[in-house]
Amino acid sequence: MSIAGHVSRAMLSRYSHMRMEAKRRALDEIAARQGAADEKRKEEAERRDQTATFSQSPVVQ
Repeated sequence: MSIAGHVSRAMLSRYSHMRMEAKRRALDEIAARQGAADEKRKEEAERRDQTATFSQSPVVQ
């Protein structure tokens, strides 16, 4: 309450509430971004593994 600058619990609950739908949208956006970042890291790791495997394989002529 001191961080928000409100003097009472009633004032805090009246003026600092967020709608539940806004919370859901925010969490959905965080989850979507995290999923995209995880997928990107996975793809980059697979590319690195493929590159390392390719560079280690012997050249046949």
